[in-house]
Amino acid sequence: MTSSITNAISAYRTAADPLAALGGSSSSSETSATDAGTGTDFASVLKDAAKVAIGGAKEAERASLSAVAGKADIREVVAAVANTELTLNTVVNIRDKVINAYTEILRMPI
Repeated sequence: MTSSITNAISAYRTAADPLAALGGSSSSSETSATDAGTGTDFASVLKDAAKVAIGGAKEAERASLSAVAGKADIREVVAAVANTELTLNTVVNIRDKVINAYTEILRMPI
């Protein structure tokens, strides 16, 4: 789980600073996407984000099942579900932005 979060963070940093992929980053804490094993293209960023979202949902489900079995604290379950909800909202917002960008591209005159 931690490595997927690290990969996703690295992918987000790469997406936020495209010059880092070219070797000319403006940030002082420069991390290369190839060091973390992720790609620099948009599809890789979305793939990593989806993996993190799915992992969070699975963790929330495991916490819920543990609580039902009496092996987990309710605070852990609430935290896991809240984290998953936040991740899902982020994924939905990104999806909406991508769809809006796509429709704007379709509206451009050729």
